[in-house]
Amino acid sequence: MSTELPSQEKFPITRHAPPHSQSEDNHSYLLRLWRSGASGEWRASLQSVQTGERHMFADLESLLAFLVEQSHPPPE
Repeated sequence: MSTELPSQEKFPITRHAPPHSQSEDNHSYLLRLWRSGASGEWRASLQSVQTGERHMFADLESLLAFLVEQSHPPPE
């Protein structure tokens, strides 16, 4: 059994902007999770698909608080 990853030539990467990507009602993120330190605490990062902006979180509680905040409508 081969553990070789497929080459990018066989599977080219294409990027398309999702519909309504600029809407305030739509937030898309790339989520990364990993364990860190001796205690193995979870760390996280979110990268906005729309802007590329990255947010780093020291724990899952901070990640969740950020997502809850993002789900609230902006003040008028």
